[in-house]
Amino acid sequence: MSATNVVASWEYRNAVRARWVLVMGGIFALMCLAVTLLAFRTVRDLGLSGIGPASATLVSLGVLLPSLMGLLLGAGSVVGNREAGMLSMMCAQPVRRSAIPTGTFVGLTGSLWSTLGIGFGLSMLVLAAVAKAGDVPALVTLIGATFAVAAASVSIGVAVSTLVTSRVQAVSIAVGLWIVLSLGVDLALAALAPSVHLGPGGLLASILLNPLEAGRILALLGTNFQGTALGPFGAYLLTLFGKVGTVLVLSGDLLLWVAGPLLLSRWAMSRKDL
Repeated sequence: MSATNVVASWEYRNAVRARWVLVMGGIFALMCLAVTLLAFRTVRDLGLSGIGPASATLVSLGVLLPSLMGLLLGAGSVVGNREAGMLSMMCAQPVRRSAIPTGTFVGLTGSLWSTLGIGFGLSMLVLAAVAKAGDVPALVTLIGATFAVAAASVSIGVAVSTLVTSRVQAVSIAVGLWIVLSLGVDLALAALAPSVHLGPGGLLASILLNPLEAGRILALLGTNFQGTALGPFGAYLLTLFGKVGTVLVLSGDLLLWVAGPLLLSRWAMSRKDL
């Protein structure tokens, strides 16, 4: 096995055994199931192709909770191994330093996807009784957007973990980033909108620089291609790029949010002391 695969397997096993990951994964599964059951009649009447309580709340759950889990998982990974002395032991083996953040990302992302799969699986079992053929794209888009946001969050967390010197710093920065990305950006734009004219370029940048917002719009595109529930950002993207173009732009943006922090973590890992 390559060094990356070994690191990924080790991180995956550690993550799925972590008590807080199991607890948060269980909470996510129960919330997904509860939302689906509570909105069962609405889903049956409207279908997932319309924005009802079930689909809208599942989108919010798929963006907020997995992103927090991904940031915390990534943030505590490399720096936690450094504090425990495991990082120096790993590098004493025939393991390239650049393989450590890559393997860490792969393992943690796999564990998070497994947890999310259980949560969505319970919801899909319930929705299978009422879903129509036209609802399949909405389900695929919702799950795909959630997994993409989770992967981007893990990548950002791993980058933070390679740049800081303590686990406390990493976790604090991860929580701060989640608050800013999930709430702070939207609140700041709402407060500044009357006095600051962002223009088309500024509006586009505010979307692409926030992976959570990009994932939310992408998930909502699958449930409502008319854009009535997308908000001003989503409506702006639809006007600018069209339906297919918006999907491609947001998918590419999330891919960059995975690759960019991962490259940064590989660069930092090759230059920092263990």
